[in-house]
Amino acid sequence: MPEFVPIHLLYLAIAIALEVVANVLMKLSHGFERKGPAVAAIACALAAFTALSYAIEGIQLSVAYGVWGGVGLMATAVLGMVMFGERLRGSGWLGLGLIMLGVMLMKFA
Repeated sequence: MPEFVPIHLLYLAIAIALEVVANVLMKLSHGFERKGPAVAAIACALAAFTALSYAIEGIQLSVAYGVWGGVGLMATAVLGMVMFGERLRGSGWLGLGLIMLGVMLMKFA
C-alpha cells in the first residue's frame, strides 16, 4: 500500500456524499417513473464509484468500502427520517449502532 495521502480521505468523503445523494434521488424518482431524478441518481452513483476508485488508491479496499457503505447507510437512514418521515424500530437503531461500531473497528484493520 502506498504512503497515506489525505486526498484519499477527501475522495472517500466525496464518494459517500454522492452515494447518499444518489439514494435520495432514487426515492424521489418514484421507482424510476420520474426521469429527471432517475438520470441524476444514476449519474451520482457512477460518480460515487469513480470517487471510490480514487480513494482506494491510497486506502485499503476493505477499509474504504466498509466506511463508504457504513457511513453512506447511516447518512441515508438519517435523511430518510428527516426528508421523508421514515421511522426506525429499536432493531433498526441497534443495526445502525452495530454498523457504526463496525466502521470504527475497520479503522484498526
